[in-house]
Amino acid sequence: MPSLIRKCRWCKAEFEKQRPMQVVCSPRCAIAYNLTQKEKKAKKLEAAARRLQREILKKRKRDLETKPELIKKAQTAFNAYIRERDRDKPCISCGRPLPTRPNGFDAGHYRSVGSAPNLRFEELNCHGQCKHCNNYLSGNHVNYRLGLIERIGLSALEALEFDNAPRHFTKDDLRELEKVYKEKRKALL
Repeated sequence: MPSLIRKCRWCKAEFEKQRPMQVVCSPRCAIAYNLTQKEKKAKKLEAAARRLQREILKKRKRDLETKPELIKKAQTAFNAYIRERDRDKPCISCGRPLPTRPNGFDAGHYRSVGSAPNLRFEELNCHGQCKHCNNYLSGNHVNYRLGLIERIGLSALEALEFDNAPRHFTKDDLRELEKVYKEKRKALL
């Protein structure tokens, strides 16, 4: 026959169990134990309500994001990936070694985002470029083209130059692009 001696869940004193569901030694301990159980339940419910509020707020924020905001986020992730990919390569335009400090060089587009927005997220159109060439020499376009011929070949460059197919990104496409390029960058680290 199993022992009927148990420890009280509230005061931890030993007692002899009188009923099958008895977990405390006295009515006083039962009242205190039940109050703490109710408090625990209330805290769990509050936590669940806060979690639900956060999820609702997150969904609202997601719904209110504008396309330009999403383009900016996706572009930031894309540029970070290009910088990581081309970290150990020289500048595409002038051939000088790229700085190793964070944000020491740009992800320069061969066909600019303004003139060819369809190629904004095209990896062959964007390469590591020193800030001097990208900002002060307006991309150093002639030397950029020569550098591209060396890296990707003339046929790929010509395909890039003649690619004018419109590409329209939805909000979900932009979120997916941001996610993909963050994962690609993480894989390179």
